[in-house]
Amino acid sequence: MRRFRLVFLLLTLAAPCFAAAPPAISGADAQRDLRILKRALFELHAGFDRYQTAEGFEAEFAAADAEVARGTDRATMYRLASRLSAQLRCGHTWTNPLNQSEAVQREVFAARDKLPLQLRLVAGRFLVTGSTAASVPRSTELLAINEKPVAEIVQALMPYLRADGSSDGKRLAQIESGPNGGAMDRLFPSLFPPRAGRYALRVREASGRERNLSVAATTIAARDAALARRGIAPPDERWSFTLVDGIAVLRTPTFAFYRSSFDWRAAIAAAFAEVDSGRARGLVLDLRDNEGGDDDIGSALMSHLISEPYTKPDYVPTSRYERVPYVLARYLDSWEFGFFDRTGQVTRLADHRYRVDSRIEPPEVIQPAQPRVRVPTVALTGPQMSSAGFILARDLKASGAATLIGRATGGNRRGLNGGEIAWITLPASGVAVDIALISWRPTVEQPDAGIEPDLAVAEDFEAARAGRDPEMEAARAWIAAQAAR
Repeated sequence: MRRFRLVFLLLTLAAPCFAAAPPAISGADAQRDLRILKRALFELHAGFDRYQTAEGFEAEFAAADAEVARGTDRATMYRLASRLSAQLRCGHTWTNPLNQSEAVQREVFAARDKLPLQLRLVAGRFLVTGSTAASVPRSTELLAINEKPVAEIVQALMPYLRADGSSDGKRLAQIESGPNGGAMDRLFPSLFPPRAGRYALRVREASGRERNLSVAATTIAARDAALARRGIAPPDERWSFTLVDGIAVLRTPTFAFYRSSFDWRAAIAAAFAEVDSGRARGLVLDLRDNEGGDDDIGSALMSHLISEPYTKPDYVPTSRYERVPYVLARYLDSWEFGFFDRTGQVTRLADHRYRVDSRIEPPEVIQPAQPRVRVPTVALTGPQMSSAGFILARDLKASGAATLIGRATGGNRRGLNGGEIAWITLPASGVAVDIALISWRPTVEQPDAGIEPDLAVAEDFEAARAGRDPEMEAARAWIAAQAAR
């Protein structure tokens, strides 16, 4: 009996050493964060009712609330906030990595739970575009991770991804490793974490041989640094212009130059002066990676491609509020605090909406500019295009200023939310969510869709594996056919 009491005493004293560590965020704090996010999305998001119902919204938050009731961590809160904001089906409302707190950067993005691979989803298949694992060379096809086939992984990630309305191509384009989407780095590890620090993979080599193997999880920084030493760099967002074999190619992967010294006006003038020199027989505008930025850049590009003035479609700007409630304002940030008080600038409409009279302007008219591009012109389009990138594709197609080749854009003809953005930082988790504050609604009803190309080019996995660009090939072929007429 004395021996039993001694063992019991020792186990009792040792119990604290084996107790589970408390969650990083208590259940009460996590649920409070969710309440703040719920109120912010409902009261501030300009297009709240465009695709979502109040009932669906409540159900999503109830499920999230139950998941964190016993406490949670920042990776889970980041994942849940991503899913909840994605339910609004808005390309500008999401857990933007650039606005996350230091704690989220450290515990989510810098965590050692990432694949040692850079991946690209092509036609529903994962192509390895970079690898620090010797057993998985570039151009390998990844078939499964931890026994989960690619199709199942894609299906699981889709509800967490941002896009406008039914533009699912935009969602699929985010299922990759890299700055344009990054879902495999930001969200995948929270849904399908490594086991004992490793991932079990099934791969298919270029030869067709399939293998099972295991790789160690890593960090984004370690992986990307190792890839950089091998000459594999992240996508370049700088503009570029080339003129080869009579085909001019102007690549504009972004219109976002906030606090940048890049002179896009000079770049456009120089590029089109070269096209006008007589050495070019065709022009390709490569817009495929353009997620937007400054609308004026698209208008300036288009002004050199038209011979007659072009009037843009008319939209009505609406807001969800007149003045942001103080209880939310203290968690908000933006580049312009005037966004939070619209007193005297709005007219109340039905259904918790206001027309923002201060943002109403006559439809923009783009005037032709010199030098005028007179050669056959192609705009390459794809699902990454949204916001100002989508708007340019819309206007190029409507005006006939260029022939669109490639795939359907992101964005949505039914209207976008944007122009004014705020981000709310949840106090306990430090997770930040961008929220669109203006909804632009067309005066003429439009379909729930992006912009379809004039000439569609399907994704081709084997072409991507071989380093070919079928869309650029189609553009060059189209220009050659025009010249032969």
